[in-house]
Amino acid sequence: MENLEIYHLLEDEMSKYKTLNHEDIKWNNIYEYSLEILQQFSMDIRICNYFVLSCIALNNEESFEIMNKLFKSLANILQNSPENLGKNANTLNAQKRKLKNIIEHFIMESDKLNLSHSTQTTIDLNHTFNLLGEILGCDFKEIRLKQYIQESKITSSPIIKQVELQTQNLNIVSFSDREYRIFFNNLAFEILEDDKENLNAYAMFVEAMWGRIKTLPSHNDENVTQIKYPDKNLIQILLQNNLNELEHIKCFMSNLVLNPFWIEGLKFFCEFLQKHKKVNASNLLNVLARNFLLKFKEISNLKFNNGKFMCEEQILNYFLKQDINFNHTKPKINKSKRNNGINEVLIGINTQNHNNSLFSNINALIEMARLFEEKNMQNNAKTLYIQIKDLMEKTLLKDYLSEDYLEIKAKIEKI
Repeated sequence: MENLEIYHLLEDEMSKYKTLNHEDIKWNNIYEYSLEILQQFSMDIRICNYFVLSCIALNNEESFEIMNKLFKSLANILQNSPENLGKNANTLNAQKRKLKNIIEHFIMESDKLNLSHSTQTTIDLNHTFNLLGEILGCDFKEIRLKQYIQESKITSSPIIKQVELQTQNLNIVSFSDREYRIFFNNLAFEILEDDKENLNAYAMFVEAMWGRIKTLPSHNDENVTQIKYPDKNLIQILLQNNLNELEHIKCFMSNLVLNPFWIEGLKFFCEFLQKHKKVNASNLLNVLARNFLLKFKEISNLKFNNGKFMCEEQILNYFLKQDINFNHTKPKINKSKRNNGINEVLIGINTQNHNNSLFSNINALIEMARLFEEKNMQNNAKTLYIQIKDLMEKTLLKDYLSEDYLEIKAKIEKI
């Protein structure tokens, strides 16, 4: 009964493929269901096709490594026990043709979409496909190695011009939602491959994740949507961190793009970046998430189809109540300098406020007001506190920085 239920769930999800509901496919579920069937019940070529399609959609190193193992198993079956794929010659030949088409489709999509499998995995896949080609009596085209592509762009100026020309002719407006996600996510990957510290990659990732979202998903009277909560195996993979740093960043990006309303997942990503000393990247995502949550305030009331809130209060507070500063620390007056001249302290605050972000500006104004208070310049302090209060009210931050807001209001009345 269990395997029948999994088959039913898989077929139900795949029924959306290449239909008007294609964009609603939960590829992480396709991946989980098809892998479980292949591992425990049957090496059906049709299920193999579903699994490969999910690997293409999820686009992460872990899935490609498992996919290579699947193809190796198929090669072993074809060599040693082909009757497990087809009891007679006609059935077996039909299965072989399907397998050949699956491999050709994957190779085409890999080169077209620049899928994010590592160089070693690409080599392993090419080796496996070469073996299967000998068994199936065909010659598969090799997947292009990324290193070769990068070297070609460097050593051949005509190729560079051609790439630039194609980019200029792109009409992003005409992209489907899926094409839009893939385009910006792959752009993020390319930037990271060139420079792991480039913050533009994270901006491209957020565009892939939220760029096409104009409204929140529909819901019933209990605020329950049809959006599925991410699979537990996916969450486990993201939290285990078995990949190298760059590949794990890509893994986070690929899966969050497919789960744009999983705000907790973005929190996991920010915490991962903090842990790996990528504080500016984490801060950038935090600011962009804050803007998204302020724009779509009702998301805190919505639930996944299992009844779990999309953005619980503690998750909301994580993004809305943090002090964001690209200097890694909240600007504050150094106690050892309190007796220094006011000009020196103000210069220090100005240096800390170098990025001129909204939150840095507010922090700088607060520290200046506190400084004036310490220097008994009450009129100057009150003027600044009034400006801070007005700024918080205009940007809606008073609701999410309520403690600071109430403290500042009290100071205005007291001074």
